[in-house]
Amino acid sequence: MKTNVVLQSSDRELFGVTIRQNTKEEFLSVTDLQNAYEKARFIHGWSEKRINDMLGWVETRNRIYYLLLERGIIKTSLNDFIKETDSKGVTKVLKELGLYKTTGKGENKTVMCDPYIWILLAMELNPMIYAKCFEV
Repeated sequence: MKTNVVLQSSDRELFGVTIRQNTKEEFLSVTDLQNAYEKARFIHGWSEKRINDMLGWVETRNRIYYLLLERGIIKTSLNDFIKETDSKGVTKVLKELGLYKTTGKGENKTVMCDPYIWILLAMELNPMIYAKCFEV
């Protein structure tokens, strides 16, 4: 059984925030991505965006669908995927697929996700973050 170690390296910095990665699923921290966005948005004057809100956007769900379909993770139709995410919520569907998880409570609460989903979210936040992610 693999031990789940969370890597915290200065090599994984995004706008001064270290992006944590666990070794078990190789998930990246969505919490750290949101924190990096918040830091950068004050510096660059970007508008407020919350990852939880973005996950509900139809465009984001369409992108997630095609990403999962291309990787062979799902075999359903786009309409069925949208209906399922409408009824259950995107995060619950992703958790059921083993691509998204929440750990801890309170100030120790951390959201982690599959690296492909993480990059998709970074791209949705801002093109500058998207470009910086390839350095992470």
